[in-house]
Amino acid sequence: MRKSVGSRIAVAAVASLLVSTSLTAPAQAKPDRPVMLSTWFGVGAIPLPAGTPWKLEGVKVYDKGQRPVATYHREDNSVTLSYIVFENLSGQPTGKGCQGDVIDPLAEHFKKTISGRADGEVKDAAGNAMATTSYLLELAPGVKQKQHNLFGFVGTAKTCFEIHLSNVTSNPADETVMAETLAAFRPELAYQPNAMDYFTLASLLFPTEPGSAAPYYKESLDRMSDGPESITPRRVATDQLVISLGMSGDLKNSRAVAEMAVAKDPDYPLNYYNLACADAEEGKAAEARLHLQQAFDQRANVLPGEQMPDPVKDDSILKLKKDKAFWSWVQTLPRSGQPTA
Repeated sequence: MRKSVGSRIAVAAVASLLVSTSLTAPAQAKPDRPVMLSTWFGVGAIPLPAGTPWKLEGVKVYDKGQRPVATYHREDNSVTLSYIVFENLSGQPTGKGCQGDVIDPLAEHFKKTISGRADGEVKDAAGNAMATTSYLLELAPGVKQKQHNLFGFVGTAKTCFEIHLSNVTSNPADETVMAETLAAFRPELAYQPNAMDYFTLASLLFPTEPGSAAPYYKESLDRMSDGPESITPRRVATDQLVISLGMSGDLKNSRAVAEMAVAKDPDYPLNYYNLACADAEEGKAAEARLHLQQAFDQRANVLPGEQMPDPVKDDSILKLKKDKAFWSWVQTLPRSGQPTA
């Protein structure tokens, strides 16, 4: 299975296509808009910082794909920052409910090493009620230095929005950064994530968590129109969804998406190529040959700027290398850079 779209289409190019079509609301269709951290099942999002001084360390998803977390650090101090979105299961449509779901288990787990806990409530930058918690955490027995943890929670009936800051220096400047960052926290509670939002998050998750990226690619597709203006982003997002599912071991759904793509878009060669990968993963040489042939018969229909994958270097196709007849035939297929017709 191919690892990604690779050099074919850059994420930025797809985002540009999404912005330039009717896939996003006019008020949201801004090239310089921030990445919006959201779940794939609910309303609301946290605008993520871009550029200095915060540097993105990565995006991960926990709790079976339902708790996305974006983590940042600053080069000028020891403060770390995380933004988290998760389902509100507290029964309370407030930040206090979200606070209890997170802080109470932490306090119980670290009860022997937590000190100076203080809970409160303030207004976030948008005027919403924000529950706060601050405590010190002992890093190791006998170590005087402690980690200061500062949390903020804003909630709706469905979703919780969390900010978590920490540092271990007790430096007044670092404490000021933490306080100012908490005060600037401003989740957008009514934000409706769109195709670009989900595609961007999926692309951030894909390099390390392809399985976690799959629901976001699917949500991106679900928010795209079926019109001709959407054909390029639909093709790229579909391709990435198939790859994400395949790399996570979900060959059944990977194949199902590829088959649906062939039915809807029979001219696009990567749809057939993806079916060939699924065939190869399942040891089906005859089917893989058929779908590879169909893919390369349509190779003139690749998107501008993309190339056909090289099956000789594909992890999935390589699983049939011991089939001498099949492999000999594969080596006759055109390579990237050769004429497409």
